[in-house]
Amino acid sequence: MSNEQVVADSKVKIVSYFAICYLVFIICLAVIFLFSCAKKKENTAPADAEAKESGGYTESAEEIEQKVMKEFIYNNDLYFEETDAEIEFIKKANFGIPGGDNWIVRLNSLHILIYVIDGGRIEEDYYGTISGQYFVDQYPEVVSEYDIMLDIPGTHIPDGCTSFGDFNGDGTDELFRYLYTEELGHNIDIFHYEQKKNGFDFCRIRHKIIDQEKGPAPVVFMTYRGKKGFKVYSGTGWNPNPDPAPDPKNDKWIFYSWNEEQSKYVEVGEVAE
Repeated sequence: MSNEQVVADSKVKIVSYFAICYLVFIICLAVIFLFSCAKKKENTAPADAEAKESGGYTESAEEIEQKVMKEFIYNNDLYFEETDAEIEFIKKANFGIPGGDNWIVRLNSLHILIYVIDGGRIEEDYYGTISGQYFVDQYPEVVSEYDIMLDIPGTHIPDGCTSFGDFNGDGTDELFRYLYTEELGHNIDIFHYEQKKNGFDFCRIRHKIIDQEKGPAPVVFMTYRGKKGFKVYSGTGWNPNPDPAPDPKNDKWIFYSWNEEQSKYVEVGEVAE
């Protein structure tokens, strides 16, 4: 056998050797991978079973913060020591109140509270407005089977007639609510914080529900002729003390828009359908 053949055979043997080693290495990796997967599945099985048993739900950071703040308010507001009130809804908002984070709370009594919380202190709490009106929610089904909150933007408080959000586009939240009372009839209120007065001011507009079963909602937020605002189906509702002379706006859609100079919603006029 020549030297060239010996060299060639040696090269073949070396290549075969490395090929076999590589194949063995791949098989070992596959075995290790399959074993680790099986072990991982075994270790996570109890956690998966627990998650499945609890519905597989994990609280978000926002929900955890809400739970912490709820307990904080219970422990730091004397109101809850003196009453049996419970917090049904809590969420961070931005009403533009200085001094800390703004939080809105609804109680099981349907009263709405607004807190300003800075660190470990309640700096301010608002139970009503500078005009003497309390924040009180209502159940919508009491007055209408149709969803009258359908066209109201913002964050809706569940099972209520209240929503909050930046309705006028000024960068801070306002509070919207439907108000139905035997004394006042059908109204909507929109509250906004006035820093110069250090309190909430509001506008009140009467409305009428067209059809309690079929709708539409008596208030619709929209843009009309280039202006943002809302239209209201005007009327006295079931006002027990109707005006001596009927209001010419009754049974018409009237549009309202935010006036920055007056810092309030003003009537623009009838909406041409």
